[in-house]
Amino acid sequence: MLEIMPKYAIAEIERRWLVDATAVGSLAHIQCRHYEDLYIDSSRLRLRKITGPNASALYKLGKKYGKRSTLSEPITTIYLNETEYGQLCHLPGSTASKRRYTIAGGSLDVYEQPISGLMIFELEFESEETAREYLPPPFVTREITDEAAYSGFQLARGHAT
Repeated sequence: MLEIMPKYAIAEIERRWLVDATAVGSLAHIQCRHYEDLYIDSSRLRLRKITGPNASALYKLGKKYGKRSTLSEPITTIYLNETEYGQLCHLPGSTASKRRYTIAGGSLDVYEQPISGLMIFELEFESEETAREYLPPPFVTREITDEAAYSGFQLARGHAT
């Protein structure tokens, strides 16, 4: 576990669950954003393109530093312009794409590749105490917050169990 918070990083406190697609129902009436992630080989860096419902794009380069606890991990994000993104998107790595819906106060990710149809619900919190006290919606199944096989890096490699 990492002892100190890296300079300029913030603590990302989140919980994540697998989702029962039949319990969620149709998402056709809910707007979504499309995420394209590149997990850069031999690093902890993620290059991300987010396309909103109006087709505008947001570009980010992020780094996660490793878990400080089961719920908290330092993360740093740099916002990029399209040219900067274009210069980095050819780096070697593993990719994932998903649609993200805002429901039940959190985010529902529906993966398109490499594991088509996988659904994960996640929620970020202000504190670990609040995260521990949270009761998830009825459409979730198993909590995967602390399962490395469901990290973005592993999902991009198609390694979810």
